Order: sequence, then C-alpha cells, then structure tokens
Amino acid sequence: MEKETVDQLIKNTMKQAGLSDLFISDFISKVDAVRAGETGIVRWEEVGDLDPKSDEISLEEIHSAYPLDTSLLSKLVVIKLNGGLGTSMGLEKAKSLIPIKGNLSFLSVMAKQIESLRSRYGIDVPLLFMDSYNTQEDSQKELKEIGFKQALRSSFLQHKVPRLDAKTYAPIQTKTEKENWCPPGHGDIYFTMMEEGILDELLSKGFEIAFLSNGDNLGATVDPQIVSYLLKENIHFAMEMTPKTLADKKGGAIYRKLVDGKMVQYELLETAQVPKEHEHEFSGLGKFRTFSTNNLWINLRALKERFQEGNFSLSLIVNPKQVDGKDVIQLETAMGSAVGNFSKFKGIIIPRDRFAPVKKTEDYLIRRSDAYVLNEDFSLTMAKARKEKGLGEVLVSLDEKHYKKIQQFDALFPALPSLLFCEELVVEGEVLFDIPVTIKGKVQFKNTSGSRKKISSLSQTEFENQVFTL
Repeated sequence: MEKETVDQLIKNTMKQAGLSDLFISDFISKVDAVRAGETGIVRWEEVGDLDPKSDEISLEEIHSAYPLDTSLLSKLVVIKLNGGLGTSMGLEKAKSLIPIKGNLSFLSVMAKQIESLRSRYGIDVPLLFMDSYNTQEDSQKELKEIGFKQALRSSFLQHKVPRLDAKTYAPIQTKTEKENWCPPGHGDIYFTMMEEGILDELLSKGFEIAFLSNGDNLGATVDPQIVSYLLKENIHFAMEMTPKTLADKKGGAIYRKLVDGKMVQYELLETAQVPKEHEHEFSGLGKFRTFSTNNLWINLRALKERFQEGNFSLSLIVNPKQVDGKDVIQLETAMGSAVGNFSKFKGIIIPRDRFAPVKKTEDYLIRRSDAYVLNEDFSLTMAKARKEKGLGEVLVSLDEKHYKKIQQFDALFPALPSLLFCEELVVEGEVLFDIPVTIKGKVQFKNTSGSRKKISSLSQTEFENQVFTL
C-alpha cells in the first residue's frame, strides 16, 4: 500500500474521531519514523550511567538543606494519570474506581490527599486528572459524589491513536471499534496540555511547578520541600528514583546518552526499548542501581519554552501487539522521556514509601493487606511495624489461571490475609481464602487437585516458612 494512501487513511480515521490537524500531523511523523526503520530500541553502547554526585540528590539531603517554604505551594499543581482501565486485571472501567483501602477507591484517596494538603497549609493546591475517553465520565461522577471541589477544572482528556497494521501501517479495522484504538502513552500529557490551553492557563494563574504521577501509585504525595528545592535551584525536570529490588524488573531508568563516548543528553530507558540480548542487564540489580518511579516534577515555564523553540520531542516506543490474530503496532511515548529536553535535571533518590503502584492483582493484594497502611495525610505506605523489622517489599505470586482478573481475585479473597511480616507468598492452583489467616516469612500454598480448596481446610490460621499442600 502506498505511503500517500496510508497517510490519507490515517488522516481520515483520526479526523472522524475529532482529533486535531496538529495532533494528526505529529502522529504521521511518528509513522514516518517507523517507516524509516525506527524501532524504539536503543543502541546499548549509548547507554551511560548517571553520575551520583552531579545528577542525583537524596530526598534526605533536600529535607536537611532546603527549609520548608509553604508559600511556594501556591505555585504547585498536581496532575494524576487516570486513563487506565486496568484491562490486564480484567477491568472495564477506570482502575482508580476500585477499592484500595476499606471502601475507599484510589480516586477517593487521591482527592483526600489533596484535601489534607490544603487543610494543613491553607493553600488551594489544584488536582487535575488526565483521563481517557473510557475513564472521564465515571471518574468525574465519583469526584462529584464525594464532594471534591476546586476553582480549576479537574479533568482533561488524553488523546487516542489508531492501532496500525504491522506490515502496511494502515489503521486496522475490526468489528469492535474499541479495538481499533489505543492510548498514545502517558507522554501525550505534554502535547495535550499545550494543545488544550491548559499549560497557558496554569502559567497565567501563577503555577510554575507540576507534580505528575500515576493514579495507581498512592505513595506519590506532595512533599513541599521538593517544591522549595526545585524553585530555589531552578531545576527544570526531576524524576523520583528509588533503589531497585528483585520486585522491580521492569521499572524504567534514566541514563546519560553517549555519542562517541560523550554525553549529549539525559534519556529514559523503558523495558520495550531494551535490546533482547541486554534484557538481563536491564532487569537485574547490576547496571542500574535505581529505577524511575514515574513521579515527575516539571517546571512549567521551561516546558513552555521548549514548545516555543519547536524542538520538544519524546522517545518513540513501538509496541507490538496482536488483535484478532493479526500483528499490529501501537506507537507510544512515555512522559518520563521528556527528560531529554532539559539539561537542568536531577534524579531525586527517594525511599520506597513513595512508590506503591498497583499493576497486577499481586500488587493489589499487597496494598490492600495490613502490610500497607493509609497515613494521616492519606499517603499509602508500608506499615511501620514491617519497616522496623527491616522487611522490604512483599513478593507475591498468584496463579494466573485463577487470580489474574479482579473478579477472580475478589471471589477467592473474601478474607484478606495478614501479610504484615510476610516476605514471600506463592499460591499455586485455586485456593479460597475463606477465613482470616496470618502469613509470615516465606510461604507457599499448593493445590494440584484441579478443584477449589479452602484455606480453612488446613485447620490453622497462622503459616510461617513452609510449603503447605491442600
């Protein structure tokens, strides 16, 4: 199929969906890059290490060297990514609407975090959500129901882009319209803010710093001293990074891009961009000491300047998928890759408490259990008793056949186990946690019978450092 024909199909498809000429043009430029051989895979020899002395600063150092200046909070806006449906967990609505602690949803907790911040400092810090077509209506409805209010709008809409045939690059056409589209990655946030006038609106109202984070990470709360640090040191882009553990095989990493051995800029490296032969280095604990949490702090004036210069760009991620048995590609960008546009960058080394995401039902179990607690400011962090024992993140592996979807999870965990002192939990086969139990150390439950077994059939309520067969 000729390039002109394909480009016209893309334009027509996106026009009919109400997308702007500017956005369509940007998308076609990405398609052109793929045609020219762009795969999104990095050249490993260009991946250089960060310098801990010049590229990084610890949150501890910020707290000791930069006194709290609460007046600077009036320059802050908080933006949460809320476009995800949680399809990998079997959800068909916003993941942020499911309960995370008691009856409180992710969305309710995020709203309470901001209300707590406003109450504590007497400053109306605004909260914006970048929603998708699939999440906006339900999320706005819940915010209204819980009484969340602010002068600024609380939502703006993420773009959508067509999935492309892997061979022709033409938009796919399936019987299910929803399958023909995909999100363009959270890097879309910058383009949307610019195109929708949100960036200009925020700047006109005196906002200078935006704190961006994933809606499923309830550890990402506002630290006022980070705001003070960024403004006083004129840092344009900061990424919160935390030391890697065995549970962090897929976390992205910031690196120095080297050409002929010399640094040209900072870059973000995501899993999908790593050459196959180097995946073990990327996922291991050797080359990258830390990983990026996707908690970002960005100077809005510097962002506007990059757009005005006309050279704002994000690394392209070419994500191969299958739809109805056909090979397709999704063209995406990550918001952390905006680091490549800023020389005034810092990696902020944070404690694990500021990173508590939920991507799978294993994460969901950990966060819902007593291993994690909601604090007075509504941040979700590891329980104090667990930290005092020197225990790290809980490692949980649930049989995908029985626990992958949220409906399966809810049916098999009517009673949540205590994981306060659990190091590792492995469940093989279908096990119904029908009574409250306590799990300590490393425990494995094995059910190879092929039928559902109840945890109560083991006739005990405390399990520690052992394999139990049902």
